Amino acid sequence: MSHSLSSTPRSGSHNSSRVHRFFMETFSRAPALAWTAVVLFILSLPTLLLGAFDDRMLQGVSVWTKPWKFQVSIGLHLMTLAVVFAWLPRAAGRSLARSYVVWVAIASGLFELAYITWQAARGESSHFNVGTPVASLMYALMGVGAVLLTSTALVQGVLVLRSRGFALSAPLQAGIGWGLVLTFVLGTTYGAYLSAQAGGHWVGGNPSDAGTLPIVHWSRDGGDLRVAHFFGIHAVHVITLFAFALGHLAKGLAPRRAAAGVRAFCVAYAVFSAWTFFQALQGRPFLA
Repeated sequence: MSHSLSSTPRSGSHNSSRVHRFFMETFSRAPALAWTAVVLFILSLPTLLLGAFDDRMLQGVSVWTKPWKFQVSIGLHLMTLAVVFAWLPRAAGRSLARSYVVWVAIASGLFELAYITWQAARGESSHFNVGTPVASLMYALMGVGAVLLTSTALVQGVLVLRSRGFALSAPLQAGIGWGLVLTFVLGTTYGAYLSAQAGGHWVGGNPSDAGTLPIVHWSRDGGDLRVAHFFGIHAVHVITLFAFALGHLAKGLAPRRAAAGVRAFCVAYAVFSAWTFFQALQGRPFLA
């Protein structure tokens, strides 16, 4: 169907209405996930500002840097799960798997954030802190919580891949489904190795986050195991963006071939994340 220039404002209004309906559907289908994510995003703003008033440092950066990053990261994970539920058939929203995804994600995510924030307020590290029996126990519980949190991506990914009434195209269904599965597989694998390192996430170089890459704080002079973990837990976002771009750039491509292209990209992405992992093990920075 062709559109004249005079229909552009109406088209823009239509797109705005579609976005509004989509967000209404997201908050209607998975309200607990969506609103918890919103609260975390809001809390991340004062947490970020605390660094300007509290001059305490931990590993070369503000003590509030880690709580801020985890508020944003866990908030993004919860909102991603909520958005995907808006595309799944309503029957999936009434399943036991849906309840697992919602409440395990919220409980494990809030547990992680509570301990990370508590330790930051005390000026102590939450990760790799096994200096006391209590700290060692809490670090072990954080590991359990992290696996539970990423397992929600696996459960939802299986729901997406098995769905016969998914609201989006076959390439996007493949991208979201396999992206969620890889988020669990890669994120958990690299996270488990990372958490087992007594010396922290650095491999060679200066064991400090001072003078590192902005925001992510990856090492510039040595290996950093957080790089592979980052790409692992954000697999669903990168792969979904690729599937979306493929659908727009190759409109004449058959859905089956497009879905195969998305699966091939998933393999390439897994190889790329593995490359960043072995690069870090060799003590080389991702970006100098």
